[in-house]
Amino acid sequence: MAENEKPRLHKGIFLAIPHLHKMKFAVLEIKNCNATESKSFTDADCKFDMIKMEREEEELKHEVRSLNVNFATLFRPGLDFLTACQDKNVEDIEKLDKPQMEAMVLLNNYFQNIGLHEESLIRVFFNKEQEEGEKSRAKQPTPTETDVTIAFAEHLLGRLAPGKSYIIDYKAKKKGICKCGCNVEPKFGSTGIGHEEVWHGHIDIIFSSHNFEEDQCIANCEKDLIVQDCSTSSCTPSKKRKEDVDEKEEISPGGKTITEVKGTAVGTSEQAIAQTIVFSLLQRQRHPNFRNSMTPNILVSPEYIQIIMYDSVNDILLCSNFIDLFNVNADGCLSSEAVVILWLVLHYRVFCCGLNFEDNVEVDIFKSNFHIFAKEKWNVYSKYLKSCVPGFPIIEKEIKVDTWNRKVLQGTEYCKGMKKKKTE
Repeated sequence: MAENEKPRLHKGIFLAIPHLHKMKFAVLEIKNCNATESKSFTDADCKFDMIKMEREEEELKHEVRSLNVNFATLFRPGLDFLTACQDKNVEDIEKLDKPQMEAMVLLNNYFQNIGLHEESLIRVFFNKEQEEGEKSRAKQPTPTETDVTIAFAEHLLGRLAPGKSYIIDYKAKKKGICKCGCNVEPKFGSTGIGHEEVWHGHIDIIFSSHNFEEDQCIANCEKDLIVQDCSTSSCTPSKKRKEDVDEKEEISPGGKTITEVKGTAVGTSEQAIAQTIVFSLLQRQRHPNFRNSMTPNILVSPEYIQIIMYDSVNDILLCSNFIDLFNVNADGCLSSEAVVILWLVLHYRVFCCGLNFEDNVEVDIFKSNFHIFAKEKWNVYSKYLKSCVPGFPIIEKEIKVDTWNRKVLQGTEYCKGMKKKKTE
């Protein structure tokens, strides 16, 4: 760099741009769910599938394809911003609007120090020592779910999030310092979202800006994952853990921008979808004037990332394909594509434009049907969801306060002068 040349943004940021156009979201529809019951996220039952489209021409009806949305469509403002920044230097970035400037400073700083963060993540995720002289040491214990969660918070997601602020579920087991060797003490707190009458629970990590309350996003961390075989037509874009892996810790969901670490495959995708829907509805309840209601949930594991998004106004549920967290052909190097995607999603209030439709017919094609399944408790989902909850009261299954119990009381009190209704 010449003596008077101003420092430029890290080139690794812009190498990722062409790859972002390859990422897609499948549009999901819910087939059945227990959203009207008092269920924790770990017990959420939410059967789903990809929406399929067929050609209208009779002779071409055998051509069935899944309905997809391009990442570049949802995050067009973000990709346009990155493209415009390719010719800018650090001083140019300081002249941008505050949200864009702060976001780009975070991303550039991360790429400037990406090597250090790679080493920290690898030490925790894969239990590998970086120094040759340390290989002879006794093998370290297998990292717990909490260890993985802390590493993600301290050395990836938390470094890219607005305000670099996060909270880890205080109910997480075996809490301690970061196991990479940096000895940072993570921040723990109450991460409960939802309502005790419907879906609710505690998320692993919440990311939130100190300056902007609305800059909140959730993430879901998974440990020991394998990608589901998608060779059959009934495959959904969900990620399954190995069935034979023993769960090391109890799953602990949470709120805001969250990261959740899990140990078994059972119910993983359904839990993540329930969390995404509840968080999106909560954001809509608290910030009704947002320009769009598309809200993300970030699923991360030591090997892959995946993004689930839900538009609580238009009832649209999206799930991305899988992206490698580390480069396949470069051992130990974080994927620049994955880092930029995470950065864009964490700053979705700045860089996501949502989906725009020409008419209601087009919107109906994309609907997930959650509004229909949750109709009985829609008043709770639309008005009474909570956040930062330390614990939820238990609702007895036998008592239906708004339906069964009320009918029993009315029937017992006002039975005189009435006759039994004939059953049809």
